[in-house]
Amino acid sequence: MFDYIFEDEADFEDFSLDDLEKVEKLLGVKLPESYINLMKIHNGGTLAYSILRSGRVPDGEVEITDLRGIDLEEGIGETNYLVEEWDMEKGLVIISGDGNYWLALDYRKHKDNEPPVVYIEEDTDEKPKQVAKTFELFLKKLEKPEEDDFDIEYDDDDEDDIIYTKEEFEHFVKEGESYVEIANCFEQFSQTDKDFDWFVTLAIKTIKFKEMEGIWYRVGEETLNKMNCTPKEKWSITLLDELADEFLGFVDRYNFANGEVIKYGKKIKRKIK
Repeated sequence: MFDYIFEDEADFEDFSLDDLEKVEKLLGVKLPESYINLMKIHNGGTLAYSILRSGRVPDGEVEITDLRGIDLEEGIGETNYLVEEWDMEKGLVIISGDGNYWLALDYRKHKDNEPPVVYIEEDTDEKPKQVAKTFELFLKKLEKPEEDDFDIEYDDDDEDDIIYTKEEFEHFVKEGESYVEIANCFEQFSQTDKDFDWFVTLAIKTIKFKEMEGIWYRVGEETLNKMNCTPKEKWSITLLDELADEFLGFVDRYNFANGEVIKYGKKIKRKIK
């Protein structure tokens, strides 16, 4: 089907018919069959086919980072909270977005199970704009981002060849100044099953850097990579639980929550259950 649009693992475990009925009752809608069938295969997650082109979105092209899965408390189950928190119109079921934009199934005037898909640009007075007549047509519009094809020449001193020591990694985190050095260290040390507790401890410290814009994503990705490289019996559940709580309670330097950062906490929690 359309499961090729995703990358990595699903955000949520498989759902039962009872789970589906509870979510639909909570939202007061009947979900599109194409959406349900897709979530049966891959229940929410990050998109590999993430580009949506439309004359009704800013600059004719936007990136849709993920699709929310079927879950009573998270995924589309968060819709009622998000609609109220962000002062959106009732009748929208949020299937993607983090506050910078929202993508929703629009049930405001459509009461059947084939509502249109609308895009909502945050911080504007624009009304929701229809980008597809149905969810299935929306899926067909998604494209894979084009990769820049550059001929890059590397010399012997290229920074990608640098091998960092544990002491250097600790120093960079202690100083909290170099995004590049810290990000490179997390990537290097995530590719082995050694020093797991030490790695997670540094991750806990780094996630608290509010001024280092974007480092939180690298910490999240590399922690998940570290977990994939390390047998579960070597995991420190206490440290991972502490790190997950840091992600779940994350707010940036402007005291705003970031859904994409919070998502890493949810993924870690699911892995350690």
